[in-house]
Amino acid sequence: MVARLDFAVASPADFAQLRRRFADLPMRPKVLRTRDGGTDISSPGRQSLSLLVGEETAGALYATDVFLSPGFGAPPHHQPTEEELWYLLEGELDVRIGSRSAVIKAGSFAFIPRDTTHAFKNNGKSPMRLLAWNAPAGHERAFEAMRAKAEQGITAFPELRETFRIHEILLHADEQEKARNDAAGGKLVLERTQGRDASRSGADVRVLLDAKESGGLFEVSDILLDRGVTLPLRSDRSDTCLYVVGGAADLTVGGDRQRVGRGAFAFIPRGHPASIAGAGEGRTQFVLWTTPATAS
Repeated sequence: MVARLDFAVASPADFAQLRRRFADLPMRPKVLRTRDGGTDISSPGRQSLSLLVGEETAGALYATDVFLSPGFGAPPHHQPTEEELWYLLEGELDVRIGSRSAVIKAGSFAFIPRDTTHAFKNNGKSPMRLLAWNAPAGHERAFEAMRAKAEQGITAFPELRETFRIHEILLHADEQEKARNDAAGGKLVLERTQGRDASRSGADVRVLLDAKESGGLFEVSDILLDRGVTLPLRSDRSDTCLYVVGGAADLTVGGDRQRVGRGAFAFIPRGHPASIAGAGEGRTQFVLWTTPATAS
């Protein structure tokens, strides 16, 4: 388990200092065969496992695999110092991003730039599952604080306003409050076929977010890989993450090769050799994202 920085956050200035401390730490490759290898930061309504935290990425990224219970949601809010990205794995979720509202389903993707209002709620009858990542890292500390408050019996969002504020998450006072980037509204892709086709032999590649759309910050693709086809993952300019949505794959990071399946996660810092090969009977589906974005 990664060594945690022992640093209490009691103000936005503390939170900024935490991020500076993250930046002094090394990046190392990480592979989780299943989501169960993540760190549990659940609270009422959220069964959340952190896949990647700031101590592991020099503060560049945080990622989580989370189940949201029926009826659970977050009110309108925005983050002035970080971007947020979602990929829906299971179920349905009612969302608002900027001025746009929609019901998203498995395979939907959202990019939420900083200073963009967003809100969500599971209005279904069963839990839904979301892959979420934030850049820079630090969002995980807000969820840890949320869990600590829940242990004290505090779970209502209005009572958590100050807890979120010191972690640079600003809950809106009412539904009419807006944030600076609401007009632009980020990007919402309702299904993978709406992504830009960048397929190649043996790989059905749909680009959900590219460098131009993200201001050079990210590229995100939803990929279906044929059995036996190998895709190199190394980049000398960007850090890479992948999450296996379905099927099986042979994942090689450095000299370590292992068979992985649904729910597997990998973080590959720039310069580290890595590849993924389709395995099993059907296609392997995985979400791949790089930061900063690479040309495609």
